[in-house]
Amino acid sequence: MDPEKHIQDPPDKPRLHVAVIEDDKVIRSLISKRIGVRGDMELAAAWTDAEGALAEARDLRPDVIVVDLELPGMSGAELIRTLSEALPCTAFLVLTVHDDPERVFEAIRAGANGYLLKESALASLADSIVTAHLGGSPLSPEIAGLVIRAFQKTDPPKPSMPLPSLAPREREVLELLATGMAPKEAAADLGISYETVRDYLKHIYQKLHVRSRTEAVLRFLEATS
Repeated sequence: MDPEKHIQDPPDKPRLHVAVIEDDKVIRSLISKRIGVRGDMELAAAWTDAEGALAEARDLRPDVIVVDLELPGMSGAELIRTLSEALPCTAFLVLTVHDDPERVFEAIRAGANGYLLKESALASLADSIVTAHLGGSPLSPEIAGLVIRAFQKTDPPKPSMPLPSLAPREREVLELLATGMAPKEAAADLGISYETVRDYLKHIYQKLHVRSRTEAVLRFLEATS
């Protein structure tokens, strides 16, 4: 008997659940195909408008939601603002044709974790999805330049404020996220459920007055550096 038959393969790494909100049928299909061919992610849902996402996203709880800004009805930025507190473990990745500063900073303030331009970012979209899930902030080069120039024009940063009082477990979660862990990885490291980490993040967001993991981690690093 072949001894290798008794060796069990290692369990598959959980795939990322990704949702898409895009009203253009061709673009939506293209994004869905790019997600579908990857072995490390799967398409959880594809909506044509924000209202469809609002009706289902809270139950689906995707790891990443790719959002177009120009949608029929509610805008993509308003959707992110509405869902970010309810889905603190979800990363919101904007994919749009708009590069004007007003829209860029509106989306970031709403809680977007990344901002990509369709013309230049579709080819590398899947990698950007992974980056956003891991706590990074993928930006198209044009957008990164815009953000840097905006900061260069602002006044020097004020001294960081101390962190509000966090429960010991909340601080542990935030410390792990600051090392680059994703929420599911933090849950496994702490031996608690993903849902529990999600609840801790909600409380952290409220206490720090932030809307995204990126903001929370930056706030933590500023206060502890």
